[in-house]
Formats: sequence, structure tokens, C-alpha cells
Amino acid sequence: MGFHASRSAVNVFFHPAATTKCLGHLDFSGTRRHLVHPPSLTPSSWMTNPTSKFSPTKLQMKSSKSSGGSPSPPTAGFNVGLIAQNLLSQALLGSTIWFQGPQYQVLTSKAEFGPIGIGLGVVGLIPLLFISRQLETSDSYLVSGLNLSTNMAVLRLFGSKPQPVLAGIASLAMSALTGVVEETTFRGQLLPFFANNVGNGDEMVGLVLSSLLFAFLHTNPQAFLKGGEAFLDNFVLFCLQFVNGSIFAFLYLSTGNLAVPIIAHALYDFYTFYKTHLVDVAGQMQYASEEAMMPNIKNKALERKWIAERGEDFVNGVKQSFFLMDTNRDGVLSPRELRIALFSYGINLSKAQTEKVAAAVDMDEDSTIDLDEFLAFVGPTKGSTAKAVRYTLFGPI
Repeated sequence: MGFHASRSAVNVFFHPAATTKCLGHLDFSGTRRHLVHPPSLTPSSWMTNPTSKFSPTKLQMKSSKSSGGSPSPPTAGFNVGLIAQNLLSQALLGSTIWFQGPQYQVLTSKAEFGPIGIGLGVVGLIPLLFISRQLETSDSYLVSGLNLSTNMAVLRLFGSKPQPVLAGIASLAMSALTGVVEETTFRGQLLPFFANNVGNGDEMVGLVLSSLLFAFLHTNPQAFLKGGEAFLDNFVLFCLQFVNGSIFAFLYLSTGNLAVPIIAHALYDFYTFYKTHLVDVAGQMQYASEEAMMPNIKNKALERKWIAERGEDFVNGVKQSFFLMDTNRDGVLSPRELRIALFSYGINLSKAQTEKVAAAVDMDEDSTIDLDEFLAFVGPTKGSTAKAVRYTLFGPI
């Protein structure tokens, strides 16, 4: 069993257990769309049984401290076994390359890795990065599951601590192998096969059909049958991978050089792995941990109150949760950051509802939420952001 980092195009035919975003391990009291308590799964059982049948929207981790202290997401270190598994799956998919079979013949005859081919591959990366950045920074509920699974998959691969050298080497190896194998297979072999055998030589037919197959094999087909959230998440993933596959196919058809989509594909996956690890996952978790140790609560009376009532671990846990949500690392939460973070909690609010919650938290009305305001907001609900949001929107339940 392998994994699939959703925004990348890695690990065809191998589908992971559903995952949730590491930055969503802040509260563990909600599921997407429903402010209810789902079944819980401890970090240890999740790591040892990654095929547990929980949807990405209902998987959660238990806090290591019942007092409401900082949560314990799966923080295993550099996962050599999972990385090797991914490399092996790609090597098997491209098995005839290594033994000078059909894939080898396609690769050597259709790919020219000269300066022009490499340069065009770099240019071809631009639209892929543009789409990726739009998805990464979107506050739309439609793409929240995509970002959740990507971050969690990378967390499983490289762990919760920054690993710039090891993660860089592993990302490069996986990305390069994936680019060669999948482009040789889908663009080098299947595109002309569909064009000639289905489209009577029409390359656009080959582009569409090979991209559809590429997208389908990068999703979990069973999720389409479950309906609801699982269907929606899988459908969004399918659409993204169809667009990615179409871009790769266009690069190949427009240049006639298979090296161009190989370079673009490899660079895109490298960016997804490496940037997600260093910035979105390990980097953000390190930032939150460091800030949580600082004396950054201005209202000392408020801090002493909650330490006396809940304990120091509780206050540190609230601080860490706050800084995990502070993705631009400016020390405050914007309404947009709050909305994105609430998706990770499993809370799907409209923009109007988000503004109502933000207004309730923002006591000084400066359009941002500082740590003191956040602590005052979640303190009465024992640190449960979900309960605090629910109370704000619907009153006591």
C-alpha cells in the first residue's frame, strides 16, 4: 500500500487510507460539514494501521493530554519504508524501461534531454505552479480536502521536524522517477494508442482519453461509490489530475519532445513534496512550537486565570493551536486564516458565518484575532474551537 499526495501526480495505482491535515489536529472535536464528535483514532493506531476505514473528513487524532493540552498528530520521523515503497511502485510501473522493453524504446526515441527540452520543461512548470498556488491559498471548501490529504501524506513521509537534506534527496528521487515513468506510460504510450485506435489518428482524442485515465488512476475509485464528502473530495482530485494530465499532454504534443512533460512533471512533484514539507507542515509546526514557548499573552490576568482553571498545558496547547493557524506568521489571525483553519477542524462555514465568528472573537475590532482574544474565545469551552464556534453561531445546545 502506497500513498498519494493529492496535488502531486505520484503513485498511480496505489491509494492511501484517507488522511487529514496535520494543521487540523488542533481540536479534534468536529468533522467537516457536521459539528459533531466523530469516532477517534489514536496516533499509534493510525500509524500502524494506515488502512483504517475512516474518510478524510472524519479521521481525527486524540490529544495526548485529556486536559486539553497540545495535540499529538502522527509525528514519526523520516519514513524510509514508505519512501522505498513509493519508489518501488513507480519502478514496477516502469519495469520495461529498465529491461529495454517497450517503455525503454518509447523513452529513448521520443525524449531529448537537451538544453531546449529542459528549458521548455521549466516553462511548462509555470501553469502547474499557478494552479497549485491557487489551490494552496484558497479558502474554498471544495479544495480543503485536497490540501488536507497533501499535507498529511507529506507528514507521513518526512515527519514533523524539518529535514531539508533528507527530504530534498527523497523528493528529488521520487519526483524524477515519477516524471520519467508516468510520462513515458501516459504520454509516450497511451496517448498515441488512444489517438490511433480510438480517434483514427486524432491526437486530441488521445489527449483527452489518456488524461482521463491518468486522472482516474490518481484517485480512489471506491470513494466515488460512497457519495457525500468522499465523492466530492475525490471528484475535485479527479478534476485537478485531469487538468494536470492535459497540460503534460499538451506539452508533449506541442513540442514533440517527451522530455518536456517529464521535466515539468518532475519539477512539479518536487515542489509539492519539498515545499509542503519545509513550509506548510514541518515549518509551520516548528513555528507553532517555538511561539507557544514564548511569553506572548499580553493579558497576564487572563493567562493566570486559565492556568489556574485548566493548567499550564492547556494554555500552551491553545497557544500552539493558534500559531498553527497563523499561516502567514504575523502573530494574528485574519478572517481568511480562520476560515481555512476551520476547514481543518471539520467546520464548514459560509463567509458570512466566518465573519460572524471572527467578529465575536475580535474584541478590539481591529479586523484581526490576536492570541489573547483567541484564548478568551476557546477558554470557556475547554479549548474546543468547534464548541466555541457552535455556541457563537447557534447559542447553547
